[in-house]
Amino acid sequence: MSENGAMASTFVGSVGDVGRWQVALAAYKSTFSCLAPGSRIGLVVEAALSDAGRVGSSMLVWQATDQGLRVQAGNFPGFEQTDVDILMVADDAALASMNDSLEADVLATVRRLIRDGKILFFARKTRRDLDNAGYEDLLDQLGFAFMGACR
Repeated sequence: MSENGAMASTFVGSVGDVGRWQVALAAYKSTFSCLAPGSRIGLVVEAALSDAGRVGSSMLVWQATDQGLRVQAGNFPGFEQTDVDILMVADDAALASMNDSLEADVLATVRRLIRDGKILFFARKTRRDLDNAGYEDLLDQLGFAFMGACR
């Protein structure tokens, strides 16, 4: 944060500007309030997962804290090594759509892109662990569905 309390802007590759994401997601405080502090959602560009992916690619991390959601820049160390609960993977066009909607309704854009198959979702924890961390309502709101009825 800067001296005046504003989020410092940091550009994270094609994922976008941390400051703009922070402002946009702060508008959804009640949506993310269900998450236990320490819960983490990562957003990376699809190329980071491909065979030609770049280990160490930029990742945007949404982390729940006692004060609300904090957006920060991170590095994507590879799929097996990432320390997020949920990993969202989007192609360049989907990321551009999300960045274009940051001043509007970015979560509506995310829901649409999920429904259209433009954002992939990887649960890095079990369904039970995600539910215990408060993700159930958030995932329903975003349109992510788990396969099967087992928990």
